[in-house]
This record gives sequence, structure tokens and C-alpha cells, in this order.
Amino acid sequence: MKLSPFKKNRKGGFTLIELMVVIAILATLAAVGYGPIMDHMNDGDRQMASSNLKTLSTIMQQFKTDNGSYPCDATADKLLEAQPDYNFGELKGDYSNAYFRQIYYTRSNTTEKNFYAKVNCAGKMTKEADDKLANGRALERGENGLSYVMKKDSSDETIKASVTASNAPLAISSVYPADKPYSGEKVVYDLNSFGGHVFVLKCDGSVSDMKDDDIAEDENDDEKGTMAKEIFPETKRGRATAGQYMVLSPEL
Repeated sequence: MKLSPFKKNRKGGFTLIELMVVIAILATLAAVGYGPIMDHMNDGDRQMASSNLKTLSTIMQQFKTDNGSYPCDATADKLLEAQPDYNFGELKGDYSNAYFRQIYYTRSNTTEKNFYAKVNCAGKMTKEADDKLANGRALERGENGLSYVMKKDSSDETIKASVTASNAPLAISSVYPADKPYSGEKVVYDLNSFGGHVFVLKCDGSVSDMKDDDIAEDENDDEKGTMAKEIFPETKRGRATAGQYMVLSPEL
């Protein structure tokens, strides 16, 4: 039996067209599957951030019971005066790390791991906490991934005061790193670290999952996103109060 001339002349392997078809199919599958795969990979990081915020809520409530307010400039001065021999590091400043350190003075928390949130943004990232607290080593650069919300003092805006309203935000999973505190209406979220999710702890103990579609984009902030208006409480007349707050990003 004679072979077909097509079969006789065909060489082994794929033709260029066949390779191009295969590559196109693989590229399509990769594009379709990339989002769900990355979202699944971020699940563990999101769960840890949310869980640590809930733990932080308990710690902060105990601090408030013991000191009359959440960590602020006034409590920093009070703690340093009462316990001058303690040295966990700076207790006030422009980063959330400083105010979170105040908790170690009241012994309501003894580990740095409760402040961990996996942040990888703007070339900076969190690292595993070593739980070394003495000699000014508590919550060193990179050992905290949570941002802290404070209130501007009505008489002097350079003073950082404690939030008071039960529906006010207290801490946020991650904010775009900044050397100075953000004013409430100008906060820029880190939308990279948790796949478009931002977790917000409020003073009533609730933790909300704010997705990227809940966050208004601001063309003046290179589309990194700004804090949604609904995060900050409104007055009884419906007026925005975001400008009365400041948000301190972690020191990374």
C-alpha cells in the first residue's frame, strides 16, 4: 500500500501554526486563572490581618479601661511619668508603631505578633516579629503592619488625641506607607498587599472588609485609592467628619 504524499513528507514535531495555537490557548488559560489563583493565595494573609485586628480590639479596650482612652499623646506622657524605667521605644510620633508600643506598659499584651499584617507595598514590607521588647526594641521598623487612627485635637492640631466615637475607625489593615500622618479625607490605601481588600477595625469591635469597589479613586493620588467616606462617622446632620481624623501608617 502506497503512503499518502502528505503522510510521506510530514516530519516529526509540531508545525509553527500548531505551536502558536497551543501558546495562545495557554495564555488564555493563564489570563483567566490568574485572578482566582492570586485571590486564593491571598486568603491566608487576609484572614491573619482580620484576626489580628479582632485581637487588637480586645487589647485596645483593656488599655482604654486602664488609662481612660486609647493610646494618644496624653497617655504617652502619663505612662512615661509613671514608669520612667521602662524602655520599649518612642511612644508618640508620626507612625502607628509608636502608639501601639504604649500597650506594653500596661502588660495587656506581651507579643509583637498581634500587630502583624503582611504588607508588601512601595518597596517596603513587614517582617516576622522577634518578640524582643526591651531596650527600645518593641515593634521595630517592619514588625507592625497595622495603621492607627487618631483624632486631631480641637485646640492644637499638632496634638494627636484618642478617638472617642464608638463607630469611629481605630485601626486599618494597611495604608500606603507615608512619613507623615494622613488627614482622614486624604488617606491612601495599600490595595496591593491584600488583593484589593482593606480591613477596618472600629471602636465598637467590628471589623469590616472594604473591597476595592468600595474605595473611591482619587486622580490626584495616582489612582492608589482613597479612604471611602463611609468609614468615618458623620454628624447627626450628615456632615463628613473625616477631616477631623488622622491616620498613621506603620513604620516599614
